[in-house]
Amino acid sequence: MFISLLTTSGMAGDLARSFKEAVALATTEDKDRATRIYSDIDLKDYYQQKYFPVFQSCLKSLEHPDPSTFEFVVAIGKDGRVLRLYTDHETNVLACVRPTLLKDEFPHPPFTPYYMDVTMNFSK
Repeated sequence: MFISLLTTSGMAGDLARSFKEAVALATTEDKDRATRIYSDIDLKDYYQQKYFPVFQSCLKSLEHPDPSTFEFVVAIGKDGRVLRLYTDHETNVLACVRPTLLKDEFPHPPFTPYYMDVTMNFSK
């Protein structure tokens, strides 16, 4: 399973209106030290430790898990709560993981909304 994370801090206030806009915000991440530490250490470690088992469980529990690659962006608020989840397309694997994502409290970001871009590829 391949997991790619791209993150960024956006301007506080309004959330992205679309998946495309959320991805654009995620690709223009702030390069300051606090953001790099959050992205490369805090968020990445948390996501991998928590969500690797969640995705594995979903893949095992679904009768026919959709193996197609998908991308999603999570807008994270200052309290670490998910403000909004954006996706390029729905799969049954993402539908299985969605409730956990939406209830989660991620490490608190240095700026909000903070956009975490994740690409899931289940090829071996």
